[in-house]
Amino acid sequence: MKSQRLPYVFLGFFLFVLIFIIPTLDCFYLFDWDEINFAESSREMLLTGDYFHVQINFEPFHEKPPLFFWLQSLSMKIFGIGGFAARFPNALLAFLTPITLFFMGKTIKDSSFGVLWASIYMCGILPNLYFRTGIIDPYFNLFIFTSIFFGYVYLTREQTKKRYQILLSGLFAGLALITKGPVALLLIFLVFFLLFLFKKVRIGFKNLVLFSLSVFVCSIFWYGHEIWQSGPWFLIEFLKYQIELFSKPVAGHQQPFYYHFVVLLFGCFPFSFFAIKNTFIPHEKGLNYEYLMRILFWVVLLLFTIVTTKIVHYSSLAYFPLSYLAVVELRKIKWGKKSSNMFQFLFVSFAFILTSIFSISIYLLSYETDFLIALTDNIQLVEILKTPLDWNGYEFLLPLSFLIAAVFFMFFYAKKLINAIVLFLVFNGIFFTTIGFWVLPNIDLLIQGNLINYYESISNEKKYISTVGFKSYAHYFYAKADELSSNDELFNQKQKVLQEQFQVSSFHELTKDQKNKFSSHIVNWMIVGNIDRPCYFVTKTNRTVNQLENNEDLDVVFNKSGFKIFKRNVK
Repeated sequence: MKSQRLPYVFLGFFLFVLIFIIPTLDCFYLFDWDEINFAESSREMLLTGDYFHVQINFEPFHEKPPLFFWLQSLSMKIFGIGGFAARFPNALLAFLTPITLFFMGKTIKDSSFGVLWASIYMCGILPNLYFRTGIIDPYFNLFIFTSIFFGYVYLTREQTKKRYQILLSGLFAGLALITKGPVALLLIFLVFFLLFLFKKVRIGFKNLVLFSLSVFVCSIFWYGHEIWQSGPWFLIEFLKYQIELFSKPVAGHQQPFYYHFVVLLFGCFPFSFFAIKNTFIPHEKGLNYEYLMRILFWVVLLLFTIVTTKIVHYSSLAYFPLSYLAVVELRKIKWGKKSSNMFQFLFVSFAFILTSIFSISIYLLSYETDFLIALTDNIQLVEILKTPLDWNGYEFLLPLSFLIAAVFFMFFYAKKLINAIVLFLVFNGIFFTTIGFWVLPNIDLLIQGNLINYYESISNEKKYISTVGFKSYAHYFYAKADELSSNDELFNQKQKVLQEQFQVSSFHELTKDQKNKFSSHIVNWMIVGNIDRPCYFVTKTNRTVNQLENNEDLDVVFNKSGFKIFKRNVK
């Protein structure tokens, strides 16, 4: 590809983000748990001015380092606190990621390969989805992948080997470390250990020292600050949580062992279909980037298959090697390799199945809620399905743009590959944008929208608010929970419970079980204690909480969409 055309490629990615991603960022509320969890931590950073300690409900939150929250806080500082600002950092990454992949592809192969790699990655269903969310993983994955890239280039290219490459590898590993934690170093270590084991790649002691030094310098300003200020307790709690994720299904995320295989096949369509054949590691001499991508793919897939807690975005690092291997196969087809009629039939059939699932689901929610209600005896689900929605009547046809994208791709890819990708990007962008404007707001209203609308109606009120019987972060962010001061009765009660019941001075000294008991103590005080402001208790309609239902001092102020809110006024 001629260098004169590169500005048009960059402009194309910029326009894609501007037209198909930015407008939908605030069409519907942030979703519980992760999106609201992270946005609330960022909001609390702004309110407290404490950018070194991640908090939830103004209490220590040990599960994540702060880098992504810094980005969200900066976005909220610019755009204001809300869903748009929480999702904007990932929308920005929707431009930076393909540009990064382009330069990587240009370095490994050539400019044409770089353009194809960047473009095909943007075609994937889940990559497209995550750029429209407020979750951490897109940054975490890009930092890890960039670290592996620079490490590979330094270790395998004698003619272009520069010392700064190993330092950059450590720098991005350090950024990943303060984005989501030590699992980043584990993944990088496993990849290069396998390269050493199978291909005898010599890493060298000096290179390890330089890499480690770079990681240390990048991450020590946060980890070191925390240890210096607070001692090692936060690091111990953080590591405990990481071990818990590996050893048991945290938050009820139990899934079958093949879960991530299915996620990647469906979620990375269309490029997963072309990459399947290339994921198997052949017996060949030497080391190339293709081999590295296969190693990385299997490391991610097998590691998170072993991990007991299975969440859809855990395997999202595999999107990068899958998209690379897909481009390798597509280039072979472009150069004359024929794909079978069976492959083409399966490709279009797969797109048809996905489109049918989307369309039928939307149709049932639009016109056949009585049919869905008859299929369940779950009280909360029945209440949710009875929520009145404003459908225009054509929404179930919107997924057809996804099927059109797949048909155009299959029609053009063998002879005019870049045209096929551009068409897929445009129609896929139309699919996500129209779904974002006209479908997801209604789904959001079914799941949580009415509840959040009520939260926003009381957001300026001085109050205490808590969920009872289930976990949520929505009431913190949308009802605007305030930081307590020594003048607040709830603050004093918390201190009293900590000191008398648990004999500790601060919340972070409690174990996980103690934190649950502590929360129960506080809710009980809000129900019967000497309160100084109204108290709200949020519960689900399918759970009977006797201490709320049988309390004459509480009034039901909200009861719809599967949620019920009790209010206790100050007497």
